[in-house]
Amino acid sequence: MSATRAEHAKAVAGSDVASAKVLMVGAGGIGCELIKNLVLCGFRDIEAIDLDTIDYSNLNRQFLFRAAHVNRPKVEVARETVLSFPHDAGTRIVAHHGNVKAAQFDLDYFKQFTIVLNALDNIDARRHVNRVCLAAGVPLVESGTEGYLGQVTVIKKGESECYECQPKSDNKKTYPICTVRNHPDKPVHCIAWAKELLFKKVFGGEETDLVDNSEAAPAADGAPEQPAAAAPPAPKLELQPGESARHFAARVFEAVFAADVRRLLAMSSLWKERAPPAPLELAALVPALDALPVDSPDEDQAAWSVAESAAVFVGALVRAFELRGVRVGQLAFDKDDVECLDFVTAASNLRSAVFGIPAQSRFKVKEIAGNIIPAIATTNAVIAGYIAIEALKVLRAGGSTAQCASAFLCRALSGKRKDRMIVSTRLNPPAAHCFVCGSASVTVQLDLRTATGALLVQEVLIKKLAFHQPNLTKGDRGLYESGDLDEDEVAIEEAKLGKLLTEPPFSLRTGAMLNVSDQSQSLDCELIVVHAEIDVEAHPLGFIVHGADSIGVRRDAGGAGSAGPSGANAGDDSDIEMLDSAPVPASDSTPTARKQARSRRSPSARAPRTASN
Repeated sequence: MSATRAEHAKAVAGSDVASAKVLMVGAGGIGCELIKNLVLCGFRDIEAIDLDTIDYSNLNRQFLFRAAHVNRPKVEVARETVLSFPHDAGTRIVAHHGNVKAAQFDLDYFKQFTIVLNALDNIDARRHVNRVCLAAGVPLVESGTEGYLGQVTVIKKGESECYECQPKSDNKKTYPICTVRNHPDKPVHCIAWAKELLFKKVFGGEETDLVDNSEAAPAADGAPEQPAAAAPPAPKLELQPGESARHFAARVFEAVFAADVRRLLAMSSLWKERAPPAPLELAALVPALDALPVDSPDEDQAAWSVAESAAVFVGALVRAFELRGVRVGQLAFDKDDVECLDFVTAASNLRSAVFGIPAQSRFKVKEIAGNIIPAIATTNAVIAGYIAIEALKVLRAGGSTAQCASAFLCRALSGKRKDRMIVSTRLNPPAAHCFVCGSASVTVQLDLRTATGALLVQEVLIKKLAFHQPNLTKGDRGLYESGDLDEDEVAIEEAKLGKLLTEPPFSLRTGAMLNVSDQSQSLDCELIVVHAEIDVEAHPLGFIVHGADSIGVRRDAGGAGSAGPSGANAGDDSDIEMLDSAPVPASDSTPTARKQARSRRSPSARAPRTASN
């Protein structure tokens, strides 16, 4: 009788497989394959954390889930399904449906595990788990996939580089709101406008002006230019009592693609060095509005013409109001919702036509608006297998990473002889320049004349540097505190955020050296604040960070791995963050790809925050 998979695993790692206490973070594409591997290899004590719920779009690659499971927590269904497989008696799996950054998953919680296995799909959560595992001294197997590419590496404090030793890119760009509202010049600007501004105005109940009047230049006589002189401000885009959906769609079209464009044309200073926009007229594009079919078009790969986009725009609005009229005013964009995607695609293409920008296919708009990187089931399966292999190596070595390696799944045959799809490299030592596992300081440049506590704490520390509950001190003087506070203390700390950094309680001058600590991550670092005049076009967030190689990311409203509609959660007056385009990796047989593999710039490092694995 042949040996079982669990017996083979025990032969490799010894009895530690059954006695090891394993934490798996993430139960999506990689996590489904990984938890199956762990159970079939004989691991008996497993805990898993995941915040997400099952969506229909998961079913083509996350094979532990079925249609009947839609809207249920992934981690709970994954547990139920794998326990139906043949497994060792006494196997214990605990499923936690929640955010890995929640208070219950603190440092003491992580310390109880023999090893932690990451199967996450966003940089923010990875950085948090990386920091907690370093503080707890627990080995971490990190992984990621991006299309055909995948990567696995092992992290342990003092033995190998951590997740933040190498630069990370989330393939996102931040666009100034004035560019998106007034003078777009790229398809992504138009998609951001359609998704983040127009959709929320029409369907989400948000009050926002689609034209940024702040860019109006002074007139020759010194009086302010009146940007709306050619047309009055657009009325609220709400369905009126007794108004038909078709008439409302026509009114929205006129307001945003004609009246608002004329308002922009009135800002003559904007068009001195730019081609001016051209208003659109619905009657010229859709002559027979009342007879217009409102079905969703079948074409997904080719860009629609201007007339086709106008027809789809009207049809999507009509369907939305007829099918879900009661919910209009509370809708959020969902890339898998036909009406949502049709509306955003058509609106962005009409916006592109106004400004002479190439139109995009519905497939491309979904890719950008949904921040999607195509996921491939076999890539997830291969990487999950390598996670299990590296975990067995760590157990065999008694917790050491000495026998471990980083593995890269390539898109084409690679290696010296071009005969390998998977290339492995030695683990790199910890990087001295890393402020997380090394002792490097971080320098932030910002304009101290205008910078507030909110910019420093919320934008720099939390969003850019991924601190969870930062505390800020200067010498023996406390500047800002977060974490376990009562309501009165929270109110006091929040009030500080509105203060200028040059005012009490901060009272900072250029060159100020601050200490940033985060008890939830057991992390301390030195932060140097330097005054600089910031070019907001080049750095729209209003600051520049040096010394932190990892590039931070903005969170979704739901936090790490949040379920629900995809995309940025930009406010009306903030800059808009969008995935410029889904990355198309070069062939791994090219010199560039080989160089990237050697320099350890892994696929997981390049994956966007909401990359779908």
